[in-house]
Amino acid sequence: MKTLRTNWLVLLAALVILAAGHSAALAYTVNGHAECTMAGWAPYGAMVKVFEIDPLPGGSYTVDPTPLATTTVDENGNFTAIFSWPSGGAGYEVGGPDLILQFTQNINSSFETIYEENPSEAHWNVADGATLTFEISSPLAVCLNPDIDLSSIPNNKLFLFIRVGNCKTSDIDCKGSVIGSEGYYRPRKAPYSFTGMDTTDQPFGRTLHLFGWFGKLCTIDYYKVQYSTDGGTTWTDIETSLPNKWYDTSDPNPLNWHWVSESMGPFSDGGLDNLYKVPFFVRPDTPWSWLDRVARFNTTLATDGLCRLKIIGYKWSGSSLVEATSSDILVDPNYGEIVLQIDNTPPTVNILDVKLNGVSKPVCDILNFGISATDEISVSFRVWDQRGHLRNYVLDAMYGHDCYVKPRPTTPDKASDNYENNASGSPSWQGNLSYTTEYIGSDYGSGGASPSTDCFSKTFAQMPANVMPTCAYQFRLHASKRTTNGYGLIYHWVEDTWHVTIQR
Repeated sequence: MKTLRTNWLVLLAALVILAAGHSAALAYTVNGHAECTMAGWAPYGAMVKVFEIDPLPGGSYTVDPTPLATTTVDENGNFTAIFSWPSGGAGYEVGGPDLILQFTQNINSSFETIYEENPSEAHWNVADGATLTFEISSPLAVCLNPDIDLSSIPNNKLFLFIRVGNCKTSDIDCKGSVIGSEGYYRPRKAPYSFTGMDTTDQPFGRTLHLFGWFGKLCTIDYYKVQYSTDGGTTWTDIETSLPNKWYDTSDPNPLNWHWVSESMGPFSDGGLDNLYKVPFFVRPDTPWSWLDRVARFNTTLATDGLCRLKIIGYKWSGSSLVEATSSDILVDPNYGEIVLQIDNTPPTVNILDVKLNGVSKPVCDILNFGISATDEISVSFRVWDQRGHLRNYVLDAMYGHDCYVKPRPTTPDKASDNYENNASGSPSWQGNLSYTTEYIGSDYGSGGASPSTDCFSKTFAQMPANVMPTCAYQFRLHASKRTTNGYGLIYHWVEDTWHVTIQR
């Protein structure tokens, strides 16, 4: 059974009342089914308590602190509770029972509430055969999928890297067997078109989570992961800690099952350092939080550029650890050793100068703009990446309350540009070393009309004469790189700003 924590449970409970009349306490049976958002997943071992609410005259009520029944959710998400009704509570009884339900679960050796109804959510006068539906939001709930069996792990001796974060190695140009592999994540794959050119050719940076598969027939006791930045001549061990958790179901009482933290490495054993353990070799057929994560790689310890990664298996031979051979583990020829493009260098983003009619103005200066129809403000800026991995840049003129000067100028140079317009399929675009963008008086004009309050929807033709009215302005330049940590871009929105005041 594979276990995970889910934020949403959908609990479908069928309450069947098997008796009629209230002259004497009769047995009621409550049948329920607890199910996660994904069909088939269930909060196995959750304790269910059924409480009675007693209405009182005047519209008030009291909740009996003693549950009518307590039961447990089984591995398929089902539970059954039997209780007597009427209960003889403090209130007056009309029709069927009035109920609220509570679900708790043994999490880290203590019972935590994963769902609890309050009196405003009570089910009043529950009729015979009624079906009640519960929607529960709880990040604590531990659920498992009865349909997943860890025996489905590849039944051979193969090892291969399968992901870097969420980036599948099948979408990374990383085959270690191909000399020309460039190591870029290229998610734009036919027939999919949802990923634009500005996010393809992504290098990797910062800490990477590396995932891989070991065949069940591998006969190894430890492994280590190494990296090389000189093409495989010299190799360095990865030695970042690798925490994990496994779900302990050894107790006969499911309510005592709980998560146990365990370090998977690095260890020193048999005269070797930086060894790691394989989860499903340590405890076969046991749910693990990270079943296939083999390493965390701090890429800032490596130099920028191509980096090769490989795994080495070790096994005990007598009283010493020896390197495993092909009879113990088979390293996949394509993805058993992979190549990644590493880039931990931020881009250069600078506003160099602001000029009024060709005369440089200091930061925070007051610019008397619009006196003449030929007045112009120019902003010189530089966006550059020495690794050649720019994604885009934007220079905005902002004023007032989230107002932007629009449209952004396109002459003599662009105030915004992106990789898609310049890449030509190459990952090495660096753009120009500098750009100059002019806010020209003839375009934005002087004049005396009142400024529009609709700062966002104006087109070039709609702009009033004084589109740059008297106000404090921020020229904000920001740029992004395509570097990813496997989950998202890490050099996103690197910016520089310059402030002036325009006096019309």
